[in-house]
Amino acid sequence: MENLKEIPAAVHLPITIGSEMLIEIVNLNLRIKSVLIGIDEGLFILARLSFNDLMGTFRSEAVRESPVNVKYMHKGVVYGFKAEILNMVSSPSKLMFVSYPKAIEEQKGNAASRHECILPAVTMFGNELIEMVIVDISKEGCQCAIKASVPKNESLFGLIQVNKSIDIKAQFPGAADKIALVGKIRNISKDTDKIVVGVMFEEMPQDVKARLEKFTSLISGIGKRG
Repeated sequence: MENLKEIPAAVHLPITIGSEMLIEIVNLNLRIKSVLIGIDEGLFILARLSFNDLMGTFRSEAVRESPVNVKYMHKGVVYGFKAEILNMVSSPSKLMFVSYPKAIEEQKGNAASRHECILPAVTMFGNELIEMVIVDISKEGCQCAIKASVPKNESLFGLIQVNKSIDIKAQFPGAADKIALVGKIRNISKDTDKIVVGVMFEEMPQDVKARLEKFTSLISGIGKRG
């Protein structure tokens, strides 16, 4: 018993299932987009690749143990870590098993600052108008919370898909009309009574961009006074 060594605890990985990750295959100088679909803490993370991605055509033995650099964004912060490919599966879906990181780097300076807020908003999922609240926002994106009962929560969650476009109409303070924000869903998470959706904004008209920048500057200034 004296020779037993204590196994170090795995580092915490701040990420949610459905988050988009950029995986760089160092030896091939190749960057591919993927979506996190699973984690076995301390052992591996599981990423799903696009059906059209070139990486899915490589044999598993050709890339196994290849070093990779992984980057992703969580709550307005860019994280990165080094790992290696454990295995590749091409059927029935293109999957990559990546070793669990031993260390994670946080790169706050590379991400736009998110500011907490409470903005009523609406969007469409399926053929239904859904009310939501924007709970934080930046010039690059926002995070929205949708309140729903358990049965409604489950059915609504099934309609929301990562990388799908989303149109949000938000009510800014003091504005007579709603502002239209267009983006792509980057991550999704759910509790028993709510769904949280992370959105990355796409190119927007100059007038919308100006109103968004004015609002983020305003709430940024309020935060600094506190």
